[in-house]
Amino acid sequence: MRVFRLRHQKLRETVAARLPRARARLRLCLATVAIAPLMAGCFTDPLTVPPVEPRKVELPGTGPNLPPGSALEREHKRLIASFGGEYRNAKVQSQLNAIADRLRLVSDRPNEHFKVIILNSATVNAFALPNGYVYLTRGLLALANDTSEIASVIAHEVAHVTNRHALARAELESRSILVSRVMSEVLENPGASQFMRDESRVALASFSRQQEIDADEVGVRAIAKAGFEAHGATRFLFALDRSSRQRVQMDGKEGAEKTDILATHPSTPERIQRAIAVARQYGAPGVGEADRGKWLGALDGMVYGDDPAQGLISGRSFVHPRLKFALEAPEGFTLENTPQAILGVTPGAKEAMRLDSSKIPQGKALRALLSDSPIEGQKISEIETLTINGFQVETGIARGPDWTFRVYLFQSGDYIYRLIMAAQNFTPAHDARFRQAALTFRKVTDEEAKAIQPRRVRLVTAGATERPEEIVAAHMRDEPQALERFYLINGLGPEDKVLPGATYKVIGS
Repeated sequence: MRVFRLRHQKLRETVAARLPRARARLRLCLATVAIAPLMAGCFTDPLTVPPVEPRKVELPGTGPNLPPGSALEREHKRLIASFGGEYRNAKVQSQLNAIADRLRLVSDRPNEHFKVIILNSATVNAFALPNGYVYLTRGLLALANDTSEIASVIAHEVAHVTNRHALARAELESRSILVSRVMSEVLENPGASQFMRDESRVALASFSRQQEIDADEVGVRAIAKAGFEAHGATRFLFALDRSSRQRVQMDGKEGAEKTDILATHPSTPERIQRAIAVARQYGAPGVGEADRGKWLGALDGMVYGDDPAQGLISGRSFVHPRLKFALEAPEGFTLENTPQAILGVTPGAKEAMRLDSSKIPQGKALRALLSDSPIEGQKISEIETLTINGFQVETGIARGPDWTFRVYLFQSGDYIYRLIMAAQNFTPAHDARFRQAALTFRKVTDEEAKAIQPRRVRLVTAGATERPEEIVAAHMRDEPQALERFYLINGLGPEDKVLPGATYKVIGS
């Protein structure tokens, strides 16, 4: 057996960078947050790495913490809120904690602990804070197919923390901003200032790419040292790329998932090749733990896709069984459910919508609230009072130089629902279209709400001659684009066959 000397890295920190969703926001504050990093690895060579036995004696460890009132605590709360809150699942959490602990034990700081948090979001994403909090979304967990793949995600995020990538990036950004200000304000040279900003963007892109390559390498070495299959990292990187491409095809809209991990940390041939080279040092694919049964068993029953507690989208329709209301967007709109609002946009971004809610300020009349709340600095006028499906409604128009906004306020007890519809080159036809959408806003009955159940990850065993199409027909009959989704969550392609007796994920109730 050859013994490899692995260089030790000093413990460093990272923060998750905010990235606005790259869709048209149309001045409606149609914004969500996306933060991400990623991983890699894969292919041949004969060397084995024995799994690491857990150490019997625990060091007096230092756990991750969130000092009250600190910037870290504020960022943690913001991330939790932006990604649907925490998702509680004892089986999955136990597996993640065990994997994180194995990775900790082979690090150069085994007394430093990390906390893995599951986010209640269908998007595919992962990131970390410099205090050792690692965040994984439900969507990402459902994409992984064995313990080595999910270990590679955690190891990659931990590498960003220990390498202090975000701190280094923040320092580079602050220096570029300072130089730009000096050029503009002190030397009175705005042209040079713009040039410096452009140059700094190029430098930051190159800098981030190198950070990803470094985190890939550290992550692959870490999972191999912990006894996992090193090539699991590359399998998952390819799965992420396939997920991104298939989701665009299935949703029929380019750039639909800008909160996904590849939107902010795209894979590159250089990254993949470097990760492959590192993985080869630890053996061929199949060397090391890649326990499919253990990981799939943990996923069995986990919520998949949108959580009904946050509302569900079906085509142009949105229903919220907990808040008990429903709405249908106009023809041509694509809807997106975020913790802050329901967002909608048409192809070409010529029309947009937003539905949000808040508590009515005490003593404030609905009409006064509408008139005193300008949109994009434009005062709302032409106010009228309506009754729609039992709701008291105030509506008005705010006319801007480029966009016109039709605003509806629906009162329900102490709460108000605000529906903003916007269009360029606003016409009476637009207004009539928007009015039809407002007329669909209605209450959901208790019976309707109870009938809405979440979709979940379920496990099935393939028969001796069973084909993917037959599995889908038997277990995913009501799932949209079911065959494509079956391939996606199981890391398969149309050319792949299912193995008799093997376990596969399906989506069911």
